Amino acid sequence: MFDYLDFSDVPGDKGGHDLKLFALSTCGFCRRAIAFLNDRKVGYSFVYVDQLPIEVKKRAKEEFSARFRTRMLYPTLLIDEKDTLIGFIEESWKKSLGLE
Repeated sequence: MFDYLDFSDVPGDKGGHDLKLFALSTCGFCRRAIAFLNDRKVGYSFVYVDQLPIEVKKRAKEEFSARFRTRMLYPTLLIDEKDTLIGFIEESWKKSLGLE
């Protein structure tokens, strides 16, 4: 899933999950989500959707909507290609990622 996207990898000591972050380069909530993952040394991959070519962006959004029955909002964290966290709510991210 999303193999055609050029994700940037961020290594980390913690994780245990395959995490893919869909973010916007200009989004304050996205920056907070990235800082949250980095501060906790969680490994993840990310892509700035607003920097994708329009056809690639459209394909990613359509694929996401079809798979998860919801629109892609930012930030969106895809966990093990089966669960999602949409929007950055720190407590939800802590709980879902086992970082409490």
